[in-house]
Order: sequence, then C-alpha cells, then structure tokens
Amino acid sequence: MWKKKEIDIMFCPRCQEDIQETDHVGITQINSVVHLYCGAWPRLGERIINEGTFEKLAKKYL
Repeated sequence: MWKKKEIDIMFCPRCQEDIQETDHVGITQINSVVHLYCGAWPRLGERIINEGTFEKLAKKYL
C-alpha cells in the first residue's frame, strides 16, 4: 500500500509554469487553487479563503 501521499503538480494558466511546492497560493471557497506567486486573481465571484504554500494547502484541502 501507499505510505506517503504524493502532491499532484498543477499548471498555472496565467504564467504558463508548473506550480512548485514552495509557491504562494490561495484556496477559494470551491477549493480551486489560485497561483498568487505570479499575481493571478480568482475568477469573478470567487474569493480566497486561505493562503499559504502549495505544499501546506494541498495536504489540507486537496
């Protein structure tokens, strides 16, 4: 069985780069990831409910 859960790599549509584990991201109320490292903003009508590193927030929300 799997002992360690691996973090999926996500792609930012704004800066065209992979989101690294140490990048600053935000999580919206519908659990979508916003790449704040490059200055991206959430979609219209969404708001960020938590911020932190991708590694920390992926373990908590995803």
